[in-house]
Amino acid sequence: MRRLPALVAALLLPAAQPLLLGTALSTASLLVSEAPAQAQSQEAVGKVAQAITVRLETSGAGGSGVLVKRDGNRYTVLTAWHVVSGQRAGEELDIYTSDGQRRLMEQGSIKRLGEVDLAVLTFSSPTAYEVARVGDVKSVAMGSAILVAGFPLASSSVPTRLLRLIKGDVIANATVAIPDGYQLLYDNQTLPGVSGGAVLNAKGELVGIHGKAEKADQVSESSGKAVATGTNQGVPISYYKQYAAGEAVVASTTQATSADDYLAQARALLVKMGREQEVIKLANQVLAIRQSAEAYFYRAYAKLNLGDKQAAIADYSQAIAINPKDATAYYNRGVAKSALGDMQSAIADYTQAIAINPKLAAAYNNRGGAKSALGDKQGAIADCDQAIAINPQYADAYYNRGVAKSALGDKQAAIADYSQAININPQNAKAFNNRGNAKSALGDKQGAIADLNQAIAINPQNAKAFSNRGAVKFELGDKKGAIVDYSKAITLAPAEGMFYANRAEAYFLLSFKKEACADFVKAQKLGFVVKEVYYPSSKNGAWCRQ
Repeated sequence: MRRLPALVAALLLPAAQPLLLGTALSTASLLVSEAPAQAQSQEAVGKVAQAITVRLETSGAGGSGVLVKRDGNRYTVLTAWHVVSGQRAGEELDIYTSDGQRRLMEQGSIKRLGEVDLAVLTFSSPTAYEVARVGDVKSVAMGSAILVAGFPLASSSVPTRLLRLIKGDVIANATVAIPDGYQLLYDNQTLPGVSGGAVLNAKGELVGIHGKAEKADQVSESSGKAVATGTNQGVPISYYKQYAAGEAVVASTTQATSADDYLAQARALLVKMGREQEVIKLANQVLAIRQSAEAYFYRAYAKLNLGDKQAAIADYSQAIAINPKDATAYYNRGVAKSALGDMQSAIADYTQAIAINPKLAAAYNNRGGAKSALGDKQGAIADCDQAIAINPQYADAYYNRGVAKSALGDKQAAIADYSQAININPQNAKAFNNRGNAKSALGDKQGAIADLNQAIAINPQNAKAFSNRGAVKFELGDKKGAIVDYSKAITLAPAEGMFYANRAEAYFLLSFKKEACADFVKAQKLGFVVKEVYYPSSKNGAWCRQ
């Protein structure tokens, strides 16, 4: 009557380029140049980025910003609106400049630019700082080199916020209006905290402000796994130019006409549930104009969400054919294959994703899940270990390692992993469920009940948690309480034969033979193998047949 919950595998949105860790710049020298703009070395652009990029410590998580104007001792910082939108009147906002000095924002100076994800704020300082050379966003196009500068949030591996310059390529530069102004798409692998930072062209000119980084936490409805886009989004500098000129801050057009426009529209809809058909239509419009790995990728992403796994695999394969270095496309194709039960092929794709990007924690996590499904529990644990080494806050990796350890009989170690997953994400209903099962196996029935209660409180639609709580109540002798929980599980998942079999056994032991017989027969019809002692068609089942 015990059941081990399946491993949870995360999906990612594809990354067009392998992960490139930015270079921390530690020198404090300023670059002042009046020479005509021309392509510069990455080191030279790095010096520009260091001079103009500031670290913002807000009432929220914090972010980055760019010095764009100097008026006497007053400086204007351009950043992303979402970085400062939570700032309340009277709250301090600290601005750390290139010399490491702390400057206080002038109260009341935060102003959003139109309806896009841009804001300006000001501070005063007698120190002379370089300001950004504002460029033309039209200077970059699909395939152009682009660099993003900002200060990632502190982590266990890098406990201080250091400036990073992260290189990549432009995916699309749209002119059509996109929600929040996210018309500039690129594959630079940014980190939390870089929002509001500088997006620079090869000349070191400011062509945009970094907005949203892609996240590997969008869950596909059909696969139940997290998927990643591999696309980051920025707001073009043209909106700031409008503001600085006293013009209305608006997009140049609301009518999409180019492949870049259609791509940007598709990306804006990509993680919105229920908009999959629109994404597919937009991707088709891109492909009618040009071949695009991103268009195939976005279309595959939408198809996977709609449950068409084979079509998603075909489109991911097309994306990979165009860009064989796209770790995220391999990763997401592995997710689709895993959802079809083809674990060996999924493992091959996850392995290829890891070869391209050895820091892709989700690929280790999912490969571990596939290995576990094939019975390789030790291999699963090793992969989860690696995922955790890369990202110590990866709740799913702790959860999946706990599942593998539990399957090997190490319930105490499994409980420790489930507890860590819960510490990271207190709303992790699956971890509470599994920890409850492990506690029950060790004889801690009351602890198990408490965990299963919590799993149900977090997710009242969790049929397995009701069934598992029923099983613990059954073992504690509370057969009537068990029947109540099994009945709830059946209401939530009427096609699960095990739930009927469990309730039937409780009915049988309470001498409700008619109800027990009906449940045993139903369990059999649903393909669940009933214990021989209760099997209605065996010699021991005469009580039911009669």
